[in-house]
Amino acid sequence: MFEVTGARICVRPGTARAARPADALPLAKADAETLAQRVTRGGALPRAFLIPRLGLFMVRDTPAQDELAGRIAIVTGAGSGLGRSIARGLARAGARVGLTDVDLPSARETAKLMAQDSGAEAAPIRCDVTSERAVARAVAAVLDRWGGLDILVNGAGIAPPYSLVDLPAEKWRQALEVNLTGYFLMAQAAARVMIRQGMGGSIIALSSKSGLEASRDNTAYNATKAGELHMARGWALELGEHGIRVNAVAPGNVFAGSRIWSREYIRACARKYGIKPQEVIPYYIAKTALKQELTGADVAEAVVFLCSERAAKITGQTLVVDGGQVMVR
Repeated sequence: MFEVTGARICVRPGTARAARPADALPLAKADAETLAQRVTRGGALPRAFLIPRLGLFMVRDTPAQDELAGRIAIVTGAGSGLGRSIARGLARAGARVGLTDVDLPSARETAKLMAQDSGAEAAPIRCDVTSERAVARAVAAVLDRWGGLDILVNGAGIAPPYSLVDLPAEKWRQALEVNLTGYFLMAQAAARVMIRQGMGGSIIALSSKSGLEASRDNTAYNATKAGELHMARGWALELGEHGIRVNAVAPGNVFAGSRIWSREYIRACARKYGIKPQEVIPYYIAKTALKQELTGADVAEAVVFLCSERAAKITGQTLVVDGGQVMVR
């Protein structure tokens, strides 16, 4: 391992103690080839050492605010809305981010914003998450560029705004494909890489408060967002033995920059509640305990936390970020 990083560290028994958990990461199953690939593609692992009977430890020379420094992430739906906010949040925490979206120009725009934020290293990648081939190409592109994968955030999603009696079958099927099949294909591809690496990882499902508490005229969204939560729980059970944590974030209504909250969607909500379109956003804000509008940055903070070592023992859970609208029991 010292040949991989070019560094040697003398450690006496009983002295290998981290100031906080993020400073020493046990990676007992990592192999030299995997580490070499990551180092040669950016030097993400500055030092390595072995402690007999304890395993391999990576030591980070990074400030506390860069808690995801050296981590490699993929965010789906990164071209707009919450996906864009989450990608920017991960980058601010130090991660390198593959920005996948079916709309490549939007993903490139996200990369520009990230460069302005913090000079972050990002890779815009066109990807239709419902296509197994496209997913495989996207993951391969990230591996070719940075040599590994530590974080997946499934964020690509759609919300057809129809009542049960008016919902076209093709819109139902489209929601199943994007919101469920897309999450499955991306998680499957990421998990295969993470298991092979032997270095653990974190998978985040971006669900919704509608996955916990159903809303009217939202059949497809209710069903798929609830399904995402249960898939994540099952994956947490399957992947835990590999050190891979799987959690979900269930945001409330985030309006700014959202493709879901289009004019058509807002008009549909106005009809549903018998109010004017301009009253829709204040109506939803008033339903929260905090009476404050949620932002994409609020959701990104939750995702960064779940991907960090601060959440090292959290898996199979749902973190609700909605200002106090849905109370999980």
